[in-house]
Amino acid sequence: MSLAYRWLRRPRSRGQAAAEFSLLLLGLLVSGSAFLAFAPDLLAIFTVYVAGFYLVLGYPLG
Repeated sequence: MSLAYRWLRRPRSRGQAAAEFSLLLLGLLVSGSAFLAFAPDLLAIFTVYVAGFYLVLGYPLG
């Protein structure tokens, strides 16, 4: 058994489990809101990338 797996399987008190769960949930909410805030910019960058790829291949845009 690996050290990381034994660390995950170790016994926890209810308070420690609640604290770990709330910190993981907070991290998930923060990263999700950051992703949603920057999603339009990421989509625009991806669109420019795809348009450039089609231009290099010689396909018309639009």
